[in-house]
Amino acid sequence: MPVGFNHIDIVGEKVRLRPIRAADAEAAYSLVKNEVVLATLAWDGPTDQEKLLNSYRQWEGEMKAGVKYHFAIEQIDQPGLIGCIDIRFPGYPLQVDIGYWLGEPFWNRGYMTDAIRLVCYFSFKYLDAARVSATVFVGNIGSRRALEKNGFSLDGTLRSHVYKRSKWLDGWFFTLLHTEWEPNREKFYPRHEDIVTARNE
Repeated sequence: MPVGFNHIDIVGEKVRLRPIRAADAEAAYSLVKNEVVLATLAWDGPTDQEKLLNSYRQWEGEMKAGVKYHFAIEQIDQPGLIGCIDIRFPGYPLQVDIGYWLGEPFWNRGYMTDAIRLVCYFSFKYLDAARVSATVFVGNIGSRRALEKNGFSLDGTLRSHVYKRSKWLDGWFFTLLHTEWEPNREKFYPRHEDIVTARNE
C-alpha cells in the first residue's frame, strides 16, 4: 500500500526528482503559464500564482501522507524547478497513473524521458505498483516517444477523453507493467537515491 515519505531525492542521468515545495510556485507559474505547455495538459493551469502556491502547500502534505506524489524536476547540474511529474492512484492502489509537464525552454533534451524512467523506478520499487499508466493527447509525439523509450505500450485511443476549451480531445493510453519492467529494471536504476519513508521513523 502507498506510504508517506519524509525525504526523497532521486538522481538520474539528466534530472533529479524531489518533492514539490511551496517555494517552487514562482518558478513553476512562470513556466506553466505558457500556451504551448498548457495545450499538452488536461489542466488549464493556475489562475494566479497565489493559487498555485496554495496547491503546492497542500501537495507537500499529500506527499507525506502517501495520498499522491508530486515531484519537481530539476536539471542534474543546476537546482531549480523546470517541470513536474506526479503519481496518482486512479483505481486500485497498485495501479498508478503519471502526469507531467516540462517548461518549453527545456524540451527536446531528454529530460522528461529521464524523469519518467525515474518515476517508474520509484513506483515499482517503493509503491509496489503492478502497472504504471499515462495518457497523452493524440498528436503529442514528443510525450509519446518519451513513454515508448521507457518501454510503455500503447493500449489504445480514448475517444473524447478530455473536454478542454470547448472541445473534446482524444487521448493515447499507455501502460508499463511490473512484469515488463522487472526483466529490464537495471535500465531504470538511478545514479543516486536517498529515500526515507514515514514508517521508517
